Amino acid sequence: MKEISDLFVINPSINVSPYCYSVFRVEPYQTCEHKCVYCFGRWYRTSNEDKNEPMLKTLRAFRKIIKILKKRQLRTIPFRLSTLVDPFQPIEEQYKVSRHIMNLSLKYDVPLIINTKAILLTKDDYFTILRKLSDREIVIVQISLSVLNDKIAKILEPRAPLPYERIDMAEFLSREGIPVIIRLQPFIPGITDHELKSIIELSRYAGVKQIIVEALRDEYENIKFYGELAYNKQLYRRLEAWSSYSPSVEVQSKILRPNVDWRTNTFALAGKICNKYGLEFSTCKEGFYELNTAKNCCGMHFINESKYVLRPTLWEAWNYYKKHNKIPKFEELTENLAGNYVFGDVLKYYPRILRKKMMGHEKILRQILDERRKELSVLLPSIFKAD
Repeated sequence: MKEISDLFVINPSINVSPYCYSVFRVEPYQTCEHKCVYCFGRWYRTSNEDKNEPMLKTLRAFRKIIKILKKRQLRTIPFRLSTLVDPFQPIEEQYKVSRHIMNLSLKYDVPLIINTKAILLTKDDYFTILRKLSDREIVIVQISLSVLNDKIAKILEPRAPLPYERIDMAEFLSREGIPVIIRLQPFIPGITDHELKSIIELSRYAGVKQIIVEALRDEYENIKFYGELAYNKQLYRRLEAWSSYSPSVEVQSKILRPNVDWRTNTFALAGKICNKYGLEFSTCKEGFYELNTAKNCCGMHFINESKYVLRPTLWEAWNYYKKHNKIPKFEELTENLAGNYVFGDVLKYYPRILRKKMMGHEKILRQILDERRKELSVLLPSIFKAD
């Protein structure tokens, strides 16, 4: 049985803890009606995928958490709405749990990262709240996109709004001053890269501020499915073109992703095209920090910096490396970080429902920097490839 904290903090892991600032989340529904075939959320959600219900206990607990934060005068890491489901899937129009979460964030001045494929945010009752959040500088909207081709999209994302509808939403929100980011997630070999220039060009004209890329990951037996849809099938013909998703050098994962050479070259091209069109660029959980032009990989820098805090990650270790030509130990990394970071003893002031897993994420980063440094060869591939 899941702990209540599972609904608000992503579980610490070698795949997430070294990289991610946005480890806080709010999950409004049990499952997702979009039925995207690549969705990693299917590994974590309820076993009954046909039964979708509102997570009302999430709403009550979220209210309690942010009231405690307000009372203790603690700034928080922005909450992500959400990670395992689309917060604005069709069931939202009936239960409006995500709308309530937005209202609570507005009331208590809590920053939100909204991630969606749905277009519900353009409707008046949602847009009104979104606009108020934006006026407070406490929201960004990330819109997920993997392909423009409607035919392929209908196979990959059978119940989600079509790609051009999402682009239209991006343009509408951007025109109204809402910070919009396009997430090329998953970035599917032979599909997303084939349409890359068109996607980035359309994003630029839609007023998007940043592009985030994260490579496809899926079980071995599913990989050939994407090859059948791909414009370019070359990567799917060679098993060695895929590697374990786990950064562990001892334990191989059953989940695969494109190998480091493909990701390096493809994401470098994506960054180059973004630069041409004046868009900020970042990679997500990839470790290719030399490619990033955005100040923050999630786009949090479009939120008022006085409204939130960060946790130390390998991004800070990368910046230390660039300055000192060595990867720091955890204490070396944190001793000179500014006051907008939370770590160490400061974590004890946060509500227990958040604190326990915050400490778990920090423990993994500390272990990697202090004890498990072999895994850095996978977590920070550019450094070790250069060496």
